[in-house]
Parts: sequence; structure tokens; C-alpha cells
Amino acid sequence: MSDFIIDEKFDFFMEDFGQPDWQYPVEQATLEYYRGKLPDKLLFYWEKMGFCRFKQGLFWIVNPADYEDELVLWLDEDILKQDNYYVIARSGFGKLYVWGEKSGFAFEITPTYGWVYQEQGDAKDIAAGLEDRAIQLFFTIQQVQYVDMEDNNDKPLFKRCVKKFGALEYDEMFGFVPALAISDNASIKNVDKMNIFVHLNILADLIEIQHINFKKLGQMAFGVDDTSNLPDLDDLV
Repeated sequence: MSDFIIDEKFDFFMEDFGQPDWQYPVEQATLEYYRGKLPDKLLFYWEKMGFCRFKQGLFWIVNPADYEDELVLWLDEDILKQDNYYVIARSGFGKLYVWGEKSGFAFEITPTYGWVYQEQGDAKDIAAGLEDRAIQLFFTIQQVQYVDMEDNNDKPLFKRCVKKFGALEYDEMFGFVPALAISDNASIKNVDKMNIFVHLNILADLIEIQHINFKKLGQMAFGVDDTSNLPDLDDLV
């Protein structure tokens, strides 16, 4: 008899994030709508846990339908033509995790910086019928310390935000005023609790959206002008 709560891979995720502390059941019609679009294993997680919250709102498994308008704002029209994309999860600071039907884990959108980061993706696994393995890997690579954000002194922010403002509801996030793309001042004094949908819409109009990949990130981090000698992410894994 299995001792797993959900399955081995997701239990590994819950070793760090704990069990959901808020859950909303997923209707059968929703499961059927996304069957064939998203991995069966993700739909299995929805059946078991619903759309749900971890760590008082640090990480959420969400209904992709709620974020359709936001994807149109944050992804280029040319990108949207390449695949059918869905927001499957998000962080308490508004980061969106985007899954493509053919490409798997395709993008991380970090609104407060205006970044749309192109992930390596899982196209090969999905083409080989291994989409369940790909979605399991997505959850196993998540870590609390990296989902959280740090202040200017490299100290984690989320627990302090919860202490100051309370746990997040489904439509809430912690945001910076002004956004970090403008001020780069990640002080808790500049954090407020806000409606995630309203804030994502405001940021999309307010700041320049930057589409970046591994090479571009290296350029930004190290001030490299010529990225031709930087390796591709595929070469590092």
C-alpha cells in the first residue's frame, strides 16, 4: 500500500510547501474542458486538491481561465500564435507560471520587474507522450526560498508581509509601490496587499515588458554586451 498522500513527486513538493491551507473544488466540467490541453497528472492534482493555496499564499495552483486576459497583456501576439498557453500556478508576489500545450513549462512572468522569461520548456517530453513526467518535474523543482522574494538586504519578505497584512486570498498578491522595475527598492515599506488582476493590468501599461531568455539574463546580470559566447541553456542540462 502506498504511503504517498498524492504521489511521490508531488509529496516531494509538499515536503517544502506543506499541504494546502485553502482549497476550492474543481468542477467536473472544468476538468473535461482542460483534458487533452493540460497533462492528465495536473488534472489529477486538481481532482485531489482543487485550486489551492500553500504557505498562506506564497504559492498557488490556479484556474487558468482566471488569467486568460492577463496572458494576452503580457505575452507578445507572435508568442501567442506559437502554442496554446495557460497559467497553471502563481506566486504570492504575482509571478505567473505559464504552461503550453506543446511546449510545457514555457514562461515565467515576473510582473514587478516587467520580465517574461522564456523557460527551456518540455517540447521533447510532450511530443514523446511524457507530459505527466514534465508536470511532475515542474512541481519538484519549486522551492520556497526561490518562490519568495528578498529585500535589499537579501532577507526573505513573504512571512513578514503576511505578519503585516495577513494571508492572501485567491485574488490577492503582495506588490511593490512603486514597482521594482521603476524603483528597485525592495523594502517591506514599499509592499502592499492588492488585487492581483488589477495590479497585473496596471503594471502591463505602466512598465516596459522585457522578453528575456537565459542568454539575456546573463547579459543583464553580468553586463555582457555580446551574448554570442554564452552557452545555450540546452547545453547545460
